[in-house]
Amino acid sequence: MNKCPHRLGLALLAVCGMLALTSAVVLAQAKSPSRVLLYTSVPQELATQFADAFMKKRPDIKVEIYRAGSTEVGAKIAAEREVGGIRADLLWLADAPIYYDLRKRGELLAHISSESKAIPADLKDPKGFFTAGRLINMIIAVNTEVTPLKDAPKSWKEFPEHGKKAVMGNPLYSGSNFVTVAAFVQKDGWGWFERSRAAGVAIVRGNSEAATALAGKEFGVAMTLDYIIAGLIRKGAPLAIVWPSEGAISVPSPIAIIKGTKNPNGAKAFVDYVLSKEGQEFLVKQEVVPVRDDVKPPPGQPSAKKIKFLPIPYEWAADNAPAIREKFEKLMLQ
Repeated sequence: MNKCPHRLGLALLAVCGMLALTSAVVLAQAKSPSRVLLYTSVPQELATQFADAFMKKRPDIKVEIYRAGSTEVGAKIAAEREVGGIRADLLWLADAPIYYDLRKRGELLAHISSESKAIPADLKDPKGFFTAGRLINMIIAVNTEVTPLKDAPKSWKEFPEHGKKAVMGNPLYSGSNFVTVAAFVQKDGWGWFERSRAAGVAIVRGNSEAATALAGKEFGVAMTLDYIIAGLIRKGAPLAIVWPSEGAISVPSPIAIIKGTKNPNGAKAFVDYVLSKEGQEFLVKQEVVPVRDDVKPPPGQPSAKKIKFLPIPYEWAADNAPAIREKFEKLMLQ
């Protein structure tokens, strides 16, 4: 009896099965979302909520988050650079000077978003290497149950006078605090910090810790960020924001794409969402001042155009970052 037809049928079934399996794998891969890795100093809850909002709009892109203080992220980037390259696809930090260093090293991918036309020129790199994704402002916050508002400092100059009742974040951890230190030092030298150390101004890890300690009545005044305090006020904390007479330190927390990204299209889509009207309106709900002219600020907060701010020497800060951090550590922490 000839068994060839039987064998041929089995072979055809096997081939069909393999083709079906291959098709299923290809289809599954096609439906699997592409991945982008975001390094950020945006508070974890806010970063996660923002990424979820983006992924709801773009389910084909999965955003993974590594969150730490700006200085820690900078150290991670430096370490990765030495062992094969930066792993992140996207960078969203409060340490604006680091972007100048990355640009100088050729480690950023230029992307002029279609949304950037709504962003003021002073909040974006002209060649598209980075663009402000949010505007966070270093201000003076007051617990009015500890320090009556009439007695609170009205200026940065007056802040050290509150001594042990005053607290600030650590620039060795926090990028926005580093930017603040750089702005003060470049303008007036280290005198403000010498007075603060002599008066007993406390140093905590970062702005969230400073704000939490202030709300807990451990201190009467704090140098911290506006949106964190605004969020606590919304929850009922007896806090107030004082805009210093010399000007706030307005940090334009840039969003940028790392040049070595394996998913440039996914990274560009995320940047576009951050800068979009929808993305900025999402941030406003979290008390963040928007960078777009066509998005209203949070209730009770000034728009970016109306904020008086001190100039920030970004490139000088980038070039002198190690020396600034070393001097601060010796003066304020030892």
